[in-house]
Amino acid sequence: TFSSIKALASVRLVGMADPQAGKGGTYYVPFPVLALASNGGQIFLSAGGGGSTSNKEVPNVVHAQRYDEATGKLNTVAALNTGKSLVVHISYSPKTNLWLASSRNGCKILSLSIEENTITELCEWATEEAGKEPEQNVARYSPDGSMIATGGTDGQVIVWKAEKPPAVPVLQRKCGTKAREILDVDFSPDNKFVAACDDAGNCRVWELAKEEPEDGTVITYSSSAVKGKVFIKLCRFWPDASGKTTLLLGANGARGPALVGLFSTDGTKLKEVNLDKQPIKSLALDVDGGRIVVGLMSGAKSVCSCPGLSCIKKTKELHSLPAQSVAFLGEATAISGSGDRDLHLLNFQGGSGSVLCYLLVLLLGLMVVAAMVLRIGVKGASLGQGRLEM
Repeated sequence: TFSSIKALASVRLVGMADPQAGKGGTYYVPFPVLALASNGGQIFLSAGGGGSTSNKEVPNVVHAQRYDEATGKLNTVAALNTGKSLVVHISYSPKTNLWLASSRNGCKILSLSIEENTITELCEWATEEAGKEPEQNVARYSPDGSMIATGGTDGQVIVWKAEKPPAVPVLQRKCGTKAREILDVDFSPDNKFVAACDDAGNCRVWELAKEEPEDGTVITYSSSAVKGKVFIKLCRFWPDASGKTTLLLGANGARGPALVGLFSTDGTKLKEVNLDKQPIKSLALDVDGGRIVVGLMSGAKSVCSCPGLSCIKKTKELHSLPAQSVAFLGEATAISGSGDRDLHLLNFQGGSGSVLCYLLVLLLGLMVVAAMVLRIGVKGASLGQGRLEM
């Protein structure tokens, strides 16, 4: 009937509604934001919802949005209702132009068409088996698009051989013994290594061509900023231009502070930055690997240079809940999402923040010193001239 068609059209319009602009770069969306990832340009996907029991009141969705840095406009370009499946993690592969969405005990492979304003689920497969309610926490493509690494509540890191969707990936190998719940995984830029961190606070690194040692290289984090154990929660390989494989590890003590450390694959800590008194929540690299953005439990976020780990810009508390996920957009925008149903877009153009302020203060100090030296020199010359006349 006409009324049912009109109602369906209304649902689609609501699902495709643009985020509502607030103040200071905040935008409000109709669902708790549990995951987001960008393509490194203008496009990003965000996901969340009410879960399997409240999906009627708060639908479980994946939204695709476009942000134009030049105009400051944020628009929704596509939406996908995932039914009773709540997506808790999203990652993007530049090589395949596909997105991985972690949901329940498995993973969905999604395709976004800007021209058709659609997000399409190409295939789905189960990765987590053990436990009463197994759940996948993370999935990432390798840089060359040939493999996918997954991890979740059953504590097993698995590497899959990627097939062309709709064919599902094929098991390639299981990495190490089962550990505590897997929180994060990542591939090295050369596709030779995979790293994973677990709920026990450790990070393990495997060379994929080798079966031994079974648990790879185990990296632990120690810091003078923390009394007691430091828990590693996030891991990212950093693409060193010299070809040396290094790791960025996000960590904290039981209650903080939030730390990011640069490590070699043998576990040697090369550099560290203390970002906040509260724990770390999320971490993302930009497409060139020159900057990182960190989401904090306090609801704030921080942008740092890499590998120097110098703070470019740190915000106040932007979200009333933790900054659940972060990503980079365009040239100089860092986005964060939170369970309080909002997104925040931070522009850090020109490297504003503590680094720029430091340089300005340093320059001002040098100018003051130069002026004092010049004044003393002129006065000394005058006195010297007076003594010669006597």
